[in-house]
Amino acid sequence: MKAEFKEDCKYKDEIKEDTIEVFNKWLKRYGWDIPEVDEDIAAKLILTEMKEAIKELEDRFCQGSCDIESPKCES
Repeated sequence: MKAEFKEDCKYKDEIKEDTIEVFNKWLKRYGWDIPEVDEDIAAKLILTEMKEAIKELEDRFCQGSCDIESPKCES
């Protein structure tokens, strides 16, 4: 198995946790700024911004699409 795939197996759960943490950070911040915030609308806006950022990264590192299969990791 390539070293990059081993690293992905090692960190994939942490990457997901960090991503959710960033989303929750921004959702909380919307609530601080707007006490009567509609969390569903705020969540959609935040996710839209996150998708745009991911798209920029895909354009930069994958020429538009990073379709690569995740490695089969040992448990």
